[in-house]
Amino acid sequence: MKPIVICYPTKLNKEIEAINALFAAGLEVLHVRKPAYSEAEMTDFIDSIDGQYQNRIVVHSHLAIVEPKGLRGVHFTSYNRHLIDDYSNKALPKSISVHSMSELINLSESFNYALLSPVFESISKEGYGPAIDQSVLKNYLEKNHEVPVLALGGIDHKNVDVAKELGFDGVVLHGHLWAQFEKDGDVDGVVERFKEVTEKWT
Repeated sequence: MKPIVICYPTKLNKEIEAINALFAAGLEVLHVRKPAYSEAEMTDFIDSIDGQYQNRIVVHSHLAIVEPKGLRGVHFTSYNRHLIDDYSNKALPKSISVHSMSELINLSESFNYALLSPVFESISKEGYGPAIDQSVLKNYLEKNHEVPVLALGGIDHKNVDVAKELGFDGVVLHGHLWAQFEKDGDVDGVVERFKEVTEKWT
């Protein structure tokens, strides 16, 4: 699985331009996590993205917009897990956030993949570091696990090889792309960082 991207949680200047550029550069899945957005704001945000890419978008909130807008799928976090049963029979890709070995071990096979965080020291959240020992994690990932597990938290071009060695099925980019972009608004820089990690992963 190619690296996927989670967008910045708050509004950024030139963000839509950067997202369209990432899609044009080969991004296959974008997770839209805008926790403070109303349904109307979320809809407006998605409508701002080039229409040809909207079927690559997964949302973390306002899940009801997914089907009418033809989005890719739904993601479950600690805030919306109470809705999992409502979507169990829907033919939509479903993913979930997990943060511990017990959650990993008990993952339902109904999910298409799980995002495990934090794997490394977070770039966007200071003091937010790994919760699971790497040897324990590697031992689990080396065994047959039904649900693909993607590494999230501190992923960049320097440690993506480590994530691969640990046995992850994919990686998720967030702070490595957006922390610098928040400061400089450099769309080309975001795309370069995405491509650098993608080349190392694949």
